[in-house]
Amino acid sequence: MKTAYSSLGQMLKDKRIISEEQLNRALAHHKRQSIRLGDALIEMGYADQEGIIHCLAEQFNFKTINPMKVSIREDVISAIPKSIAKKNNVIPVAKQHGLLTVAICDPLDISTLEDLRFTLNINVECVLATKDNVESAIKKYYDKEKAVSFDGYLDGFQSIINDADKSFDYGFDADEEIEAPIVKLVTHIIDEAVKTRASDIHIEPFPNKTRVRYRIDGVCQEVHSITRRIHEALISRIKILSGIDITEKRRPQDGRISLDAGEKPIDIRVSIIPTSSGESVVMRILEKSAVLIRLKSMGFAEHDYNNFKSILKKPNGIFLITGPTGSGKSTTLYASLNEVDRSEKKIISVEDPIEYNLSGINQCPVNEKIGLTFPSILRSVLRQDPNIIVIGEIRDVDTAEIAVTSALTGHLVMSTLHTNDAPSAIIRLIDMGIKPFLLSSSIQAVLAQRLVRVICPKCKVSHKMKKEVLEALNIDGIDLENSEFYHGAGCDYCNKTGYVGRKPIFEFMCINAEIRDAIYRNVGTNELRKIARSNGMATLAEDGMRLVRAQITTPEEVLRNTTLCF
Repeated sequence: MKTAYSSLGQMLKDKRIISEEQLNRALAHHKRQSIRLGDALIEMGYADQEGIIHCLAEQFNFKTINPMKVSIREDVISAIPKSIAKKNNVIPVAKQHGLLTVAICDPLDISTLEDLRFTLNINVECVLATKDNVESAIKKYYDKEKAVSFDGYLDGFQSIINDADKSFDYGFDADEEIEAPIVKLVTHIIDEAVKTRASDIHIEPFPNKTRVRYRIDGVCQEVHSITRRIHEALISRIKILSGIDITEKRRPQDGRISLDAGEKPIDIRVSIIPTSSGESVVMRILEKSAVLIRLKSMGFAEHDYNNFKSILKKPNGIFLITGPTGSGKSTTLYASLNEVDRSEKKIISVEDPIEYNLSGINQCPVNEKIGLTFPSILRSVLRQDPNIIVIGEIRDVDTAEIAVTSALTGHLVMSTLHTNDAPSAIIRLIDMGIKPFLLSSSIQAVLAQRLVRVICPKCKVSHKMKKEVLEALNIDGIDLENSEFYHGAGCDYCNKTGYVGRKPIFEFMCINAEIRDAIYRNVGTNELRKIARSNGMATLAEDGMRLVRAQITTPEEVLRNTTLCF
């Protein structure tokens, strides 16, 4: 007799939704992770929720429904309390003649239906709906505070200033009547940015308008345009939240905001600079959950992961993480610290600014206004008997020299650097003024990284790669002609972009005797790269193609992030 799992798999295979190979992989995944086969198929991108739910309905003889496309009466919604609906992920959709119909996403969850019958003292029948549709319907019908659109907040504020004198001062010594709408407007902008997974909020003034953009998955997208008359009030509110002087408009200023957006505690790093059209603001959103990321979950190739762990066990030396701004260097740095035993080792970090507070680590903030620079703090840090020294960024020769000296005197030094790839980091330090013989003796490894966008799981389809991309990705040892490629066709879930989220790709250069000798001889970047590759280093592009073959990202995305440097 077939199990529910094998029946579902067979149905999906018969409908040509999945292949035999995909079914076998998903079966192995569901056994390893102890999850249902349908969830395994969705996680691996082989099927979507709609396809799974229709097969389950056919298998168990249930009807299906999309609760977002039907109108549910208020008396029906009130039949199940909000707490029960959220806890069990169910929503009532109809009620008549003493029978309550509820939408659920798991036809095997008999206990939930029994609990509802007992709690509500009513007959209950179920129909199937996708998990996302049930969750969206719960938010729609149980959220008592109706969402107000951005334009709604804007109109409320505009109606007030239209009645005000044109010389009105938009600062916050004014009436509370003018303050309330702008408070709601700023809150809405931040909440919306968090919900759309934005990493940064850009508020940019121009002569005729102020543009609001979110950086989502590494790409800036314009989301709102507001009139210039509101700009100063908007900036003033942000300054108040971040503890910045609202009267200073001529100099750059930095601040910080801590708040809860929904159920997420977040920090926002605020940077304000004066431009010809007014003050421009960038707010970097830092989710505190990022500090909990483990090294294993970051997606390293197996040999790179093992090399990474071995570096963290070394008693001394320099370990550099390099890449451009926004490439995830700090996240990798914090993930590596999660692998270190903090109870047995003294760890001190010097950061500008401190992005996340880590337990068990002594974190020192840079404050150049009072003379607390990277070099001055590091000189004192060496007298604190540390095992591991974390330097937020090596920016100058003084910091680099102290890092090298610390590594040569028995400390493991971890830091970040801005270079395009791993071999370039060595040349950059030598150009700063570090002697090649000192660097060759102290450096242990360099990790370069980028973030590539992940294919949207809901609109993921196979496609034929363009000829020019195929030629650009002419990497030795990889058969691209006969490979199967995927991309996102674009849907509401991914905002028509075809991508949702990002994953890192890596270039890990472990320093062995041959590479040390090359550094000592002060060879050029190209020769150093050749030696590193001959010793097993995969380039950023090659590691990116590993994710392409795993159907996680697209070849075009790898090209965009590696600038055709192989």
